[in-house]
Amino acid sequence: MRPLKIVSIVVGAILVLIGLGLLVPGGLLLWAHGTQRDDSGFFESSSRVMSTSGYALATPDIDLHIGSDIGWVPKGATLAIRIRAVSTSGDDLFVAIARTDQISEYLGSVERDEVADFGWFSAALDYLHVAGGAPSSPPGDQGFWAARRQGPGTQTLEWEVQQGNWTAVIMNADGSADVNASVSLGARFGLLLPIGIGFLIAGIVLFALGVVLIVVGARPSRPTGSTAAYAPATQPQMPYPPGQAPQQGAPYGGRESFQPPTLPSQPQASPPQPPPETPHQGSG
Repeated sequence: MRPLKIVSIVVGAILVLIGLGLLVPGGLLLWAHGTQRDDSGFFESSSRVMSTSGYALATPDIDLHIGSDIGWVPKGATLAIRIRAVSTSGDDLFVAIARTDQISEYLGSVERDEVADFGWFSAALDYLHVAGGAPSSPPGDQGFWAARRQGPGTQTLEWEVQQGNWTAVIMNADGSADVNASVSLGARFGLLLPIGIGFLIAGIVLFALGVVLIVVGARPSRPTGSTAAYAPATQPQMPYPPGQAPQQGAPYGGRESFQPPTLPSQPQASPPQPPPETPHQGSG
């Protein structure tokens, strides 16, 4: 096998593998986009019952780096998160998000529990307890919240992600201790569909190109010798006499067989005759 054909097969196999590697996540993203979202376009976790004997439930510092300029992203295509919480003790709830430094100043000396693991793959929750006292005022009196929801029943907070360090908190609306709530988290990815389509198209193109290269490399080479050596044997053609046209159905490729013409016989030369004898006259 020629080296170029080997290279074609190897490169084709690599492209096929890369194409499959793009087709699988592309297909999964499209499947998730079409079947796993709710009516608002959010992917949502199951509910978790969260509680603390302190005055607040808080997330750890979340450092979000999404670039300082995202003007190229279409409107509604950015990442958004949703916190849905309902009190299990009947108290009015306060659900909010703010910058970490502002919440740290407000809750710096407040007894609380930070949720270290929400239990994405299990129902178990991990907390980090922080000792302290009561807040100086109810959370609703503060004006630094980037997004907030407060009241009885289910509170649903939706927030479009922005760059920076952020923390989410759940408290009783009056700032009292013993916070108990059933909480679910959701996320909406505006670029999920374009990314899935891009992966799928790229995977199809690379897979098809790889198959073509493999087929070309595996195709047997054509013989390089003279084609005359492989020409089929033909029946010899017989000549026909001048002035005699070939007749249809005659053998030898359409030419009627014939007997070679008989040449006219040549008169046989008689053997040379000796010259006549001249009579000799006798002497007188």
